Amino acid sequence: MFELPKNIYLMAIVSSLCMATSSLMVLVSGLLGSSLAPSASLATLPMASFIIATAVSTVPAAMIMRKVGRKKGFLLSIFIAFCGALCALLATVQANFLLFIFATLCFGFNLAFTQQGRFIIIENAQNPKQQADGLTLALLASLLGGFIGPQFGALGRDLIASPQGYAGSFLLLAILLVIAFVIMCIYEERGVAELENVSAERSLLSIIKQPSFILAAGTAATGYAVMSLVMTATPLSMVEMSGHSFNHATIVIQSHIVAMFLPSLLTGKLLKKGLRLSLIVAGLSCYLAVIAVAFSGQEVMHYWWALVLLGLGWNLLFMTATALLPETYEGDERFKAQAVNEFSVISAQALAAFSAGWILFNYQWEGVLKTALSISVVWLLGLAFLGYITRKRSLVAASL
Repeated sequence: MFELPKNIYLMAIVSSLCMATSSLMVLVSGLLGSSLAPSASLATLPMASFIIATAVSTVPAAMIMRKVGRKKGFLLSIFIAFCGALCALLATVQANFLLFIFATLCFGFNLAFTQQGRFIIIENAQNPKQQADGLTLALLASLLGGFIGPQFGALGRDLIASPQGYAGSFLLLAILLVIAFVIMCIYEERGVAELENVSAERSLLSIIKQPSFILAAGTAATGYAVMSLVMTATPLSMVEMSGHSFNHATIVIQSHIVAMFLPSLLTGKLLKKGLRLSLIVAGLSCYLAVIAVAFSGQEVMHYWWALVLLGLGWNLLFMTATALLPETYEGDERFKAQAVNEFSVISAQALAAFSAGWILFNYQWEGVLKTALSISVVWLLGLAFLGYITRKRSLVAASL
């Protein structure tokens, strides 16, 4: 379906296999946390430490790959995730909560590198068409990874005897990471001359103050913040507050995940046509539709439509922001620009995920929706302001 360089296919496969770690953690971290933690209040600490480790590792991940190269940096992160899988296996067998927390830190470190996979794909593309197709392939591969993790969680739950189960799940994950390591060894590191620009490297401030950089990073952060906020609160709202079954909540979340990644086939084609600003506005419009649907009722279909629209909106915002970011830097500037972008995105995601429960239990489902609405409207105003600044600068430049 896609005519792309070998490196792009390899990177998509490796990213997909590594993303299985994240989806497995979403499934089992809370269950294991509630069983292993010395206090029920610490049940979500494994997932929290996983997200925090990812956020903290974003800048080091970019700097490590700048120093040793994309291939060696990624191999290092996969090896650490493999060690984490073995630690998680041992932690479940021994019912060791602290060791499980350490394992989640290893997984978070690897995810910070995995998040850079889409930029590696862009760097290996030879033209804008390949960039769009590569991003489409990457998100479709992420969809596969999103299903592999939970499947391994279920298959391995009772594979190895352990007090709370799931030891075998981490054994299967370790095997998966070995496969990812072997595939990454086939990746061919591109030479410095192929990627670097002869022009002088600008300061970080010069890069991030560009309207185009603010547009890319702000769009990605907004997309993740609203998506994470609503998605995290949805199962709790459905099951604990609206009285729907766990199976209904599972169907809603699975549909949301499909809606996050499957539209990539269409989004990639639209990116090739240069409809970037239109896609951002369309994504934010989907978010506004999410809020309108969710406010209209709390039946299963209200949640289902809201979460499907949420996934579609995220897809439009995320893919467009990813395509925009490489236009804001040159040569070796890519590492620090990508590091700042990823830190902004993961921080927004983490803040939204952590605050979702508090907002839900203090201000109900309506409070979550009002917060999501506020974030979306603020960024719509931000887009208008960026457009005004850009037009003003163009008029000044034309008059000189």
